[in-house]
Amino acid sequence: MKKKIIDNLENPDKLERLYRDNKDDFTRSFKDVSAEYDSDLVRFWKIRLSQEKEVESKVFLKSDLLIVVVLSLVTGFLVKIPAMFPQVNSELFYFRNLAVIVFNGLILFTFWQNKIFDQKKMLIYGSTILILLLFVNFLPDKKSDSINLAFIHIPLLLWCLFGLTYVSFDHHDTEKRIEFIRFNGEFIVMTGLILIAGVMLTAVTIGLFHVIKMDIEKFYQEYVLVFCGVAVPIVASWLLQLYPNITSKIAPVIARVFTPLVLITLVVYLVLMIFSQTRISEDREVLLLFNVMLVAVMAIIVFSITELDKYKEKDSNVLVLFLLAIVAIVINSIALVAIVSRLSAGFTPNRTVVLVSNILVFVNLILIARSLYQSYFKASSLDSVGKMVAKYLTVYFVWTLVVIIVLPFVFGFK
Repeated sequence: MKKKIIDNLENPDKLERLYRDNKDDFTRSFKDVSAEYDSDLVRFWKIRLSQEKEVESKVFLKSDLLIVVVLSLVTGFLVKIPAMFPQVNSELFYFRNLAVIVFNGLILFTFWQNKIFDQKKMLIYGSTILILLLFVNFLPDKKSDSINLAFIHIPLLLWCLFGLTYVSFDHHDTEKRIEFIRFNGEFIVMTGLILIAGVMLTAVTIGLFHVIKMDIEKFYQEYVLVFCGVAVPIVASWLLQLYPNITSKIAPVIARVFTPLVLITLVVYLVLMIFSQTRISEDREVLLLFNVMLVAVMAIIVFSITELDKYKEKDSNVLVLFLLAIVAIVINSIALVAIVSRLSAGFTPNRTVVLVSNILVFVNLILIARSLYQSYFKASSLDSVGKMVAKYLTVYFVWTLVVIIVLPFVFGFK
C-alpha cells in the first residue's frame, strides 16, 4: 500500500480510490509517507485522516454493540447446553463442539463487520457449519488417535473459515490475506488485554463480596465467567474495528523485541542439546514438545514478517528473521530425523500427521528463508515474503481438511 501511495502522490483521484478500497491499510501506510514527503496534497491528507481519526475514536454504532451483546449471549447459552440438559455428556460435548460454538460467534460478527449479507455466501457458511457439527458429533465415541487428531484440527479449520470471512470471501487477494495475518497478532494482543482486565475485575469482585460474607465464587464461575469468556473474542474483534490504532503500535514492538530473544534462546538451546543425554527419537513427550516449539517459532516468524517495514533498506529485523528461520530449519531437520526413525515400527495416525506437518513446515521455512535472504542480501522487495506466506496458507488449509475428513477413515477410526 505504501508504494502505491508514493507512486500516486500527484494523483488525487487514485489516492481517494486507494483510501476507499482499504481505509485501515491506507491510514497506517500514509503515516510513514507523510514523514518522508511534503506537498500540499500530503498535508491535505494528514489533516483529513487526523479529523476522521478523532471521529472514529468518539463514535460507534449502537447496532454494532447490539450485535456484540446478542452474539455473546447466544454463544454463552450454547456453551451452557450441558448444564440445561443433564443427559448431555458435558466432557464429550465440549471436546467436540466448544471450538465450533466460540468460533461461530466470532465468524458471524465478522459477517456483520464486513457487511456480508449476500445470501449465497451466508448459505454456504451455514451449510458448512451444519455439516461440520454433524460430522464431529457422529464420529464414533471411542479411544482413537485418528479421531482425536480430527478434533484437535477442528479449531484450525474454523480459523481458516474465520480468515475467509475476514477477507470477505476474496481468498485470491493476497494483500487481504497478509492483512488477516497481521490482524491475528493485533487480535491476540487485544484479547490478552481484555483477559488481564477480566482477571483483575474478577479478583476485585469476589474480594468485595467476600468482605460482606457472601460467597459468589460458584455462581461467578458457572455463569459470569462462562458468558464473558466466550464473549472475549467477539469483543476483541469489535474493539479493533472501533479503535484500530489501539494495538497497531504494540504488535510491531512485540515482534521486534521478542524475535531476537527467541533467536538467542533457540541458539543456546541447540548448543546445550548437543551435550544433553535426552534423545528426542526415544522420548515421545520430548518430541511432542519439540514440535510445539517449532510451531510457535513458525508463528513468530510469520507474524513478524507482516510487521516489517517493507521499504526500509537493510532492515536489521530482516536479518534477525532470516537467522531465526535458519535455526528453525535446523530444529525441523532434527525433528524430521527423529520422526522418520520412529517409523520403523510402522505408520500410525499420530506419526503420519506429525511427519506430514513437519514436512509442510520445513518447506515453508525454506521458502521463507530464501525470500528473506534475497530481501536482505540481494535487495529484493520484502513484499515477496509476505505474499509467499499468505499463499502458503492454502497448503495448511488443505492438509487440515485431510486430517479431519480423510485420516479417520484411512486408519479405520483407530
